[in-house]
Amino acid sequence: SLKGATTYAEAPFAGTVSFEKFKVPGKVEWAINWTPARDGFIQSYCNTVPTPEGGTHEAGFWAAILKGIKAYGELVNNKKASTITREDLTTGAGALVSCFIREPEFVGQTKDRLATVDAQRMVENSVRDHFDNWLAADTKSAGAILDFLVLRAEERLRRRQEKETSRKTATAKLRLPGKLTDCSSKTREGTELFIVEGD
Repeated sequence: SLKGATTYAEAPFAGTVSFEKFKVPGKVEWAINWTPARDGFIQSYCNTVPTPEGGTHEAGFWAAILKGIKAYGELVNNKKASTITREDLTTGAGALVSCFIREPEFVGQTKDRLATVDAQRMVENSVRDHFDNWLAADTKSAGAILDFLVLRAEERLRRRQEKETSRKTATAKLRLPGKLTDCSSKTREGTELFIVEGD
C-alpha cells in the first residue's frame, strides 16, 4: 500500500477493462503509482489467486507501461526516455494487477506463476490504450513520472559503467609472472600466441 506516501501522480493510474474485444470472457484490473520513498512492489492475481512469482499477466502489464512511457517520452521530445527499462519501472512503483480469465494455466502445483500465453497479449493491449490516454490527460503527473524514470535509468547506467570500469581496473592489476606478459595490442594484427610446455 502507498497510503500516506509521497507519489509522483496525485491519483494512481487505475482501471478495469473487459476482454470483450478479444471475444473471450474476462477482464483485467490494475493500479500503479510511483514513489521516491520506497522500493517497488507488485501484487498480482489471477482469478483472485495470488501469483507471487508473476507470470504472463504481469509481463503484459509491464510491457504496456514501458511502451506507453517511452512513447510519451518521444511525444514530449525527451530522448532519454528510450533508455528506460522494466527494471527502472519497477523501482519505486507500487502496482496491483488482477486478471480474470477462463481456464488459466499455472506453472507448478502451487499456482505461483501464471503461464497462460494469451493473458500477456490481452493485458498489454487493454492497459496500453488507457495508459496512453492517462498520460496525455494528466501531463503534470506524466512529466513527473517520466523525469523520475529517466533519473532511475541514468543511475542504473552510471552504476553499470562504474562496475565495468572497476572490473577492468581489477583485471588490469592482475600480475603475471616475469616470464609472461599480457598482450598490449588492441588488434589481432601483429600479435602472436605462444603455447609452451613446462617451465
